[in-house]
Amino acid sequence: MIRIAILADSPGRARRLTELLSEEERIEVLDARVSQGLDNGHALLVDVILAAGIPTDQVPADGPPLVVLSEYLEASPDEPLIRALLPLNSAASEIVAAIIAAASDLTVLTKAQARRWFRDTAPRQHDALVETLTPRELQVLRMLANGLSNKEIAARLGISDHTAKFHVTQILGKLGAASRTEAVAIGIRRGLVPI
Repeated sequence: MIRIAILADSPGRARRLTELLSEEERIEVLDARVSQGLDNGHALLVDVILAAGIPTDQVPADGPPLVVLSEYLEASPDEPLIRALLPLNSAASEIVAAIIAAASDLTVLTKAQARRWFRDTAPRQHDALVETLTPRELQVLRMLANGLSNKEIAARLGISDHTAKFHVTQILGKLGAASRTEAVAIGIRRGLVPI
């Protein structure tokens, strides 16, 4: 059971989030209040703080990880406790997933945040050299990510082992990867392989 505290910008939002999360059996809401902060003793009793509609500079600077619901989706890199920064209108399933991830010491990125982050960290000169994968090569890359061998890929696609090996070789060359594992890692970083 993940114990959370909710800090919200209004009593109505605190109540709605409590009601929304009361259906989730993996989460227990211990406290829900308007943003006057949490005392350190209480913050230590929870696994995750859910902050909704309040500026990130008003959330606790120490203590458990934070899941922030905000209209401003930019987090400063010097805010290490923020494990997820989601839109205020996020679905219950997205909020629950973010809370579970934060309680497991994971960080959650929205699709737009991931695109921006990976675009900003990808080496520019390497990107210019990358060829586009064909639809079949994308299909084979995703099968590689699932751990399938060339023989298994061939069987699933109804092609020869030689053709499957050819597709894998093309993928490695186009991505500039030295191994199947590296190709999958590059594919994940570039958003070619869903996780």
